[in-house]
Amino acid sequence: MNPRPDKRRDWMARASSPALLLILIGLCVLAPAPAAAETGATSEGGWQTLGLMRVRDMTPFGIARLDMLPAHAVPATPGTLAFEVNVSYQNTWALSKNVQDYLAARGVERGKIGAEDVAAILALPGDAYLFDGELGLVDLTLHYRAYRHLGIYATIPYFIADGGFLDWTIERFHDKVGFENAGREFVPRNRFFAVANLERTRIVIGGAPKNEFGDPVFGLRYSLKQFPRRYNVVLEAAAKLVLFNNSSRLVSTGLDDFGLQLTLQRFFSRNALYLSVAEVYFQSPDPGLSNDVWIPTVVGGWETRITKNTNLIMQGYVSKSVVQETRLDELSAVKIQATLGLQRLYRGNVLRFGITENIAHFNNTPDIGFNLSAARIVFGSPR
Repeated sequence: MNPRPDKRRDWMARASSPALLLILIGLCVLAPAPAAAETGATSEGGWQTLGLMRVRDMTPFGIARLDMLPAHAVPATPGTLAFEVNVSYQNTWALSKNVQDYLAARGVERGKIGAEDVAAILALPGDAYLFDGELGLVDLTLHYRAYRHLGIYATIPYFIADGGFLDWTIERFHDKVGFENAGREFVPRNRFFAVANLERTRIVIGGAPKNEFGDPVFGLRYSLKQFPRRYNVVLEAAAKLVLFNNSSRLVSTGLDDFGLQLTLQRFFSRNALYLSVAEVYFQSPDPGLSNDVWIPTVVGGWETRITKNTNLIMQGYVSKSVVQETRLDELSAVKIQATLGLQRLYRGNVLRFGITENIAHFNNTPDIGFNLSAARIVFGSPR
């Protein structure tokens, strides 16, 4: 599970201080915003379009890779500087059929998974895996509009791993609507645990890794229209660079990734349609999970006006799994998720809240996730 040593970089020390994270979030909250910053991409009706929610890959094996966030739809004048905090949190219970059968045959409700159970799972015939835990991610991003059509941005992620607190709520919801819990009742609640025995690799994680900063992302964004009214085309290129010596693969792949993205935006009097297509060159840290591969991602969505400054957004996310070296179709299958959210632009602040649910291939994607983001213009103006 360690990244390939020939591609590691150690020239910067590890940065994992929660105090630095709090300082950066505080800058977003305390920095002044211009009172006149009220206008986003204006449709014929003059309402505030904000674009797709910036929800990224939160799967346990893919969370540390580069994932191109969908382009926003807030235009800006040259010299505009904005700071964005994007908080995502998800609960994952994913396991193979043979592990589910083993837990059911063991028959111990809320039974701890000990060393004997780990050995038994690793000895099961065929590929086997279990992931139980919650992952959080705080993306801290600086956006700068350098010229009329060209912007740059830099993102530093902070990863959080924990046993969590959502297990009881999810199980109660499943019981109320008549869904099965897929063996959740046979392990303790709110614990972090992962074990996998795949065709070419083994993984055992007995507890939550410590919270750490991950690899930064640097990007360029070209917007065809500076102040779009009916449509816009946005081109992006980004790179995730390994600057920190992070040992945990939930935090860093240990390798550089590169990506391209094309976003189409169409604005109407009370609605907007978006389509984002991205390709990311993913350098796998473990050939037992995947070889280096191009990962395509498609995000499409519909935004509609509720009030002048508040919008409803519905969007879907489809992406290739980073795990390909397995005989389990459910683990290597395409990830499909849907997000429902509310967005608001007010006095230079963009606020978003969304709920993401997997709608297919449940055993390679988080069960449910939440996204909360706030962006503030600290210098300049969107118009």
